[in-house]
Amino acid sequence: MNDTPRPTESATSADTPLSPDPDASLGFALTPEEEEALAGMSMFDVTDTADPSSAPTEGAETVIRVKIVKVHRDDVFVELGAKAEGVVPRVQFKGGEDEPVEGRIIDVVFDRYDRESNLQIFSREGAARIASWESLKPGLVVEGRVSGMNKGGLEVDMKGIRGFMPASHCDVDRTFDISNLIGDVVRCQVLEVDRRDKNVLVSRRKVQEAEFMEARKQLLTELAEGQLRQGVVRNVTDYGAFVDIGGVDGLLHVSDMSWSQVDKPSDMVHVGQRVDVKVLKIKQGEEGKLRISLGLKQATPDPWANVERDFPVGTSLKARVVRLTDFGAFAEVTQGVEALIPISEMSWGRINRPKDLLSVGEMVDVVIIRLELDKRRMALSMKQAAPDPWEGVDADFPAEAVVTGRVTKTADFGAFVELRPGVEGLIHISELSDSHVRRPTDVVQAGQDVQVKVLGVDMEHRRISLSIKALTASAVAEALAETAPAKQTKKRKKPLRGGYSTEGGGLFDGLLR
Repeated sequence: MNDTPRPTESATSADTPLSPDPDASLGFALTPEEEEALAGMSMFDVTDTADPSSAPTEGAETVIRVKIVKVHRDDVFVELGAKAEGVVPRVQFKGGEDEPVEGRIIDVVFDRYDRESNLQIFSREGAARIASWESLKPGLVVEGRVSGMNKGGLEVDMKGIRGFMPASHCDVDRTFDISNLIGDVVRCQVLEVDRRDKNVLVSRRKVQEAEFMEARKQLLTELAEGQLRQGVVRNVTDYGAFVDIGGVDGLLHVSDMSWSQVDKPSDMVHVGQRVDVKVLKIKQGEEGKLRISLGLKQATPDPWANVERDFPVGTSLKARVVRLTDFGAFAEVTQGVEALIPISEMSWGRINRPKDLLSVGEMVDVVIIRLELDKRRMALSMKQAAPDPWEGVDADFPAEAVVTGRVTKTADFGAFVELRPGVEGLIHISELSDSHVRRPTDVVQAGQDVQVKVLGVDMEHRRISLSIKALTASAVAEALAETAPAKQTKKRKKPLRGGYSTEGGGLFDGLLR
C-alpha cells in the first residue's frame, strides 16, 4: 500500500470541468489495490459520503432525487448536489408532459459508474436499465432491441450485449406471433447471466406479468359496477368472449353483445379487437377469484327506449327478415329491435313452412299488431299489410256455383282447394265421391286442378264448403233426363201369337170370337 499522504478533500470544485481521468479528478494517484476497491464508486461516493457503506452501489434500488441541468442528444445530465453529475438515457422520457427540461426535479435509481466519463449512470424510477456486464444480474429489468429470430426464440441486442429470449417468454399470450417483435425495442427481465460464456437469458413475459399485476392491483381499487371501460378481446368461445379491461379479464356473454340476436360470438368480436364495455356485475367467486360480467350492448343506447313512441300498434312499415324458424320469421324493425312474424300472419293463404315464402335478408311490408314492452316483444303481420282476398267472396262464389281450383293440401278428413290467392275451401271426405273413400289421396292429390261445386260460404269464420260428389250427382241426373225419351216402349207391328193384343181387344176378345 502506498503510504504517500493524500489531501482529505478533492481538488475539484463545482466549476471545474469533469475530467475523463478519474485519478486527475480526485487530485491524487491510486494504487492498483485502491482502484479495485473503488471500482464501483464514483467521485460523488468518495467526496460526499461520510459513511462508505451508505453509498449507492450498482443495481441498488434506492431512489435518489436529482435535478436536470442539461439535455444533449440522447443524454439527460442531472446534478447530485454541487460536486457531481450523472446521466439518464433520454429514451426513458416519454415526451409530452414527460419531456426532460432543465431545472426539472426527477427521481432516479443508481445503475452503474462509467469510469471513462467519470459519470454515474442513472435510470428513471421504474424504467428499464441500459445493460452492462457490470450491472447485469437476475431480476434486473433492461431494454434491448430484438435483432433476429432463431430456433426456439428471439435474439435481443442490449447495447452490444447479446441476449436470448425463449419463445415461451416473449409474450403472455401463447398464440402471439413472436416474429412481430423483430426490430422493436422491448423491456425484459434478466433471468440468467453467464459472464464466462457471455450468455444472457431474458424474459419479456415476466415484465408483462409484473405490469399486469400492478395494473390489476390499481384497477381493483377503482373498479365498480356501471363503469364504462375500454378492453381488448383475449379469447372467443361458443358462449361469449373474455375481455382484458386493464389487467383483469371479464366475461362478455353472447347475450350481452348486441341488442339484436347473435348466433355466434365470432360474428361480433375477434381476438385483439378493442371494445368499449360496461361493467355489469362484480362477484367474489371461489378461492377469492373475481367474476366480472361485461356488456357490449349496454355501452350503447337502448333501442327499445323509444319503441312505444316511434312504433305504435297499427304502424305500417318495411322490415328486413333476419332469421327463419318453424313457427315464423324474425324481422328487424330498426337497429337492435326485432319482431316476430307468426306463420299464421304471413299470408291469407295456407303456409306450410316460412322458408317456402320468405328468405333471410328479404324486405317485406308488415303491420305492427302487438307490442309487449315489458317483455321486449313485438308481433308483425304481412297478410294485414295486403288487401283482404275474402272481400266479396260470398258474391263471387255463391252456393251451387261450379268453379275450378287447385288442391293445396290433403288431410285425414278431406282436401283443401284454393279458389283464388288467399281463399281456400274444404272438400270433406264424404263429398269427394259418391262411393266410399278410405283416404282423400285415393281421389285427389296436392297440386291437382279439380272442378267443384260450392255448397255454402261462411263469411264470419271464413269457410267455404265444396263438393265433387254433388257435381257428379248433378251430371248423372242431367244425363238421365236427356236420355229418358229414347227409352220409351216401341209399338209392335205384328200381333203376339196366342197372347194379348192391344189392337184386337186382348186374349179374351179372340176367344170370344
